Amino acid sequence: MRPISLFLLLLLPLSANAVDPALNWLTIQTEHFEIHFAQGNEQLAYKSAAIAERVHSKLSPRLNWQPATKTHLVLSDESDQPNGYAIAFPYNRSVLLIAPPDTTNSLEDFNDWLELLITHEYTHILHLDKATGAANDLRNLFGRHFLLFPNMFQPGWFIEGLASYHETSSASGIGRGQSTLFDMMMRMEVAGGVKPIDQVNLPIRSWPMGTAKYLYGVYFFEFLSEQYGDIYINLMITNYSNHIIPFMINSNAEQLFNKDMTQLWADFDAWLQKKYLQQIQQIEQPGVVAGQRITQDGYFTSESVTAADGRVYYVKHGAFDHSQLMLIDQQGVQHALANVHFGARIAVNDQNDILIAQPEICNVYYLYYDLFILKSGAANTNRITHCARYRSASWLDHNTVIAVHIEKSISSLVLLDLVSNQSRVIWHGDANTIIGQPDISADGTLLAASVFRKGHGWNIELFDIAAGTWRKLMDDPAIDMHPHFLLDGSALVFSSERNNVYNIYRYDLHSAEISQLTHELSGAFHPAQVSANSDLYYTGYSAQGTDIYQLTKPQPLTTEILPMISTDTEINASEFYPEIASTAYSPWGSLAPRWWQPILQITEDQAEYGFTSTGNDALGIHNYAFSFAWDAENKWPIGSLVYDWSNSFYIGAQRATSIVLDSNNNFAVARHEDDAFAIFNYPYTQLDAAWSFSLAAISSSSSDGRRNPVTTPRPDITDQLFGMAVGFANSDQYFRSVSANTGRNVKLIAESSEVFTSDYSGEVYTLDWREY
Repeated sequence: MRPISLFLLLLLPLSANAVDPALNWLTIQTEHFEIHFAQGNEQLAYKSAAIAERVHSKLSPRLNWQPATKTHLVLSDESDQPNGYAIAFPYNRSVLLIAPPDTTNSLEDFNDWLELLITHEYTHILHLDKATGAANDLRNLFGRHFLLFPNMFQPGWFIEGLASYHETSSASGIGRGQSTLFDMMMRMEVAGGVKPIDQVNLPIRSWPMGTAKYLYGVYFFEFLSEQYGDIYINLMITNYSNHIIPFMINSNAEQLFNKDMTQLWADFDAWLQKKYLQQIQQIEQPGVVAGQRITQDGYFTSESVTAADGRVYYVKHGAFDHSQLMLIDQQGVQHALANVHFGARIAVNDQNDILIAQPEICNVYYLYYDLFILKSGAANTNRITHCARYRSASWLDHNTVIAVHIEKSISSLVLLDLVSNQSRVIWHGDANTIIGQPDISADGTLLAASVFRKGHGWNIELFDIAAGTWRKLMDDPAIDMHPHFLLDGSALVFSSERNNVYNIYRYDLHSAEISQLTHELSGAFHPAQVSANSDLYYTGYSAQGTDIYQLTKPQPLTTEILPMISTDTEINASEFYPEIASTAYSPWGSLAPRWWQPILQITEDQAEYGFTSTGNDALGIHNYAFSFAWDAENKWPIGSLVYDWSNSFYIGAQRATSIVLDSNNNFAVARHEDDAFAIFNYPYTQLDAAWSFSLAAISSSSSDGRRNPVTTPRPDITDQLFGMAVGFANSDQYFRSVSANTGRNVKLIAESSEVFTSDYSGEVYTLDWREY
C-alpha cells in the first residue's frame, strides 16, 4: 500500500486570493501602519495613510488598546464589490476592497468611503487583537496563538456590531447605526418578531441572512450605550479580553450586569419594541400608501424596469433557486428569461432588448462587472465586454450604450458602440465623486444618475450628453437614488430617504416640482413608471426581503417646488495628501512565524517532543506550515514543511515514524517514512463554472529503523509518482439549501509509477463524478 495517494493531494481545495501576485506591489509606512498597494494606486495609499492614522488616534483610546506592532493594510482593487475584512491572527492585517458602493446596500451612508471602511476594519483589529490578564501572559510564552485571542470567539453579531457602532456618527450622518436602510430593516424585524439570541448567535440563512449580525449587533450596542453608557461597552470588551476559555459570553454579562445574555437580550428586545412600535405608529398615522406585492420571492429580488408595452422586467435573487432575469407580461404571468449572476443590474430598450451589467471572474484574481445582452426572444445572453468594469449601463439607442466605469475609486462615463466595438470616455471624475444607477431619456439627450459628491452626499443629477456637463436637481442631506425617466422625458421618478423613510418621488423637469408617490411603512426603491398616469412599479421591502410592488396610477401625496440649482455642476476639487516614500513590497517583514504550539506524544513505542507553527505574508501570496519534533524513543527527527504560493504551487516534505506490530500485536518495527511532493494548479474559474488543471509529483520512501531483534529487516522501498488531474464544477447551492442542488462536480485523475524510478509499477485512473 502506498503511504500517500496522489488522489488526496490533487483534491487539495483552491481558495480565493485577495490580490494578484503579478502586480507591482509597493509599501509605505506610517507610525502605526504598513500600507501595501499596487503601482498606480499611490494617491489612494497616501490618502489611506492619513485616514488610518486619524482613525487610530480616535479609536485606540476608545477601545483602550494599542497594538504591539504595526497593522498591515492591503489596498485591493481586484473586486467591484465594496467590502473588506480584518484578522488579528497571526498578525494584524486588513484587506480593503477600495471599490466604492454605488447603490443602497447598507454601505451608502458615508462622507468618505475609504474612511468608513478603514474605521470599521480597524475597529476589528483593535477589538480582536486585545488581550489582557492570563490571555496576554500566555501570548508572552506561545506568541500569537489563535486560542489566545479571546474576542475572536465572540458571536459574529458582537464583533460586527461593535465595528458598525464605531463607524457610526449620527451627528455626521454616517454609518449603519443611523442609516435609514438599517432603521427600515429593524423596524420590519420588530413588526415580524425580534429574533432570539440563540438564532442570531448562529449564521442565519433566513432573512436578513448575512446582514443580521450587523443589524442586530449595531442596535445592541446602541441599546447598551443608551441604557448603561459607553463605559459598559468598553467594560464588556476588557472583561472578555482576559478569557482563555472561549465562548463564555454569559459570564461576561453576569459579571457586569448581573444578567446572563438571554436576560440582557430580553431587555434589548423590550428596548427595540418601545423604539420601533412608536415609530411604526407615527408612520402609519397619516395612512400607508403602498403598492401590491406582485412577486413572492423575497431575499434580494430587485432592479425592476418597465418597458413601454407594460411589461415588467426584474432580477430575482430568491432563496431557493439561481438568480434569474424575470419578465411579468401584460397578463401578470411571470417568465424566467435567463440565469444571471447575483448583483446583476438591467436596462431595457423599446425593442425589449435587455442590457445586463453583472459580475464575473476575470483572469483568476479579479471579480469585475461586465456587460451582457439578452436580445428580445433570445434564449441566451451574449457577453459584449471582458474585464471592463462597467458597474451599470443604460441604452442610448439600439446600438449604443453609456456605461459607468469605476476603477481606482474614480468614476467615468463611457460610450460604447455595439456595432463597431469602439468605446470612448465622455466624462471622467475624481476620487470624491461616485456615479450610480444611470438612466437615459428616450430622446437620448440626458442621462440621470445618483451622484455622490463628498460634502454633498447622494443627489440626483442630469448629465447633458452633448455638452458633457452635469446639473444638480437637488442638493440636500437626503440620500436620493435610482432615477428613472418617464417615457416622454418630462419627469423622472426616484427613491429618497427624505422624511426618514425611503419612498418614491417624482421630479418634474420643467417646473422643478417634486411629488411624493408612496408612503411606505418599510421602504421603496428602484422605481419605474411609463407616464404620470400609468402604474408605478418598484422594489419594496418586507420581513422576507425585497419584492416587486405595483401601485396603480399613484396620485401625489405631497408636492413642493425645489429651488433650481444654478448652472452646471463641476466635479469636486481633488484632495491632496502628503506623499510618503514607497519601497518595493517585500514579504519578509510579515513572513516570520508569530506563534508556536508544543507537540507532545508519548506511547509505549514513541516519545515525540516538538513544536508546530504557520505563517504567511501580508498579501497572502506566500503561506507555509511546519512542525518539528524529536522521537526520543527511536532517536529520529520527524516533522513536516508545506509551502503554498498564491494557491497555485504547493511544495512540501514530511518525515514520520510508523509503528508496525507483529501478529501477536507486539512491537515489531519503527518504520521511518520520508515523503516529498510538488503540486501545480491552474484554475480557469467563472462564477457559474470552474475548470482546474493540476500536475503533481511525489516521492515516498520507507525504511526500517529500530526493530524487535527477531524481526526480519525489510528492504527500503521507494515510490515515485507523477499525476495529472482535470476538474470541472458547476454545482450550485442556493441560500436556503443544505447541499448542492444542481449541476455536477467531475474530476479525472491519472497517476503513474512509470515516469520516475520506483519500486512500484503500474498506473491508476480515477473518475469522480457527482451529479446534483
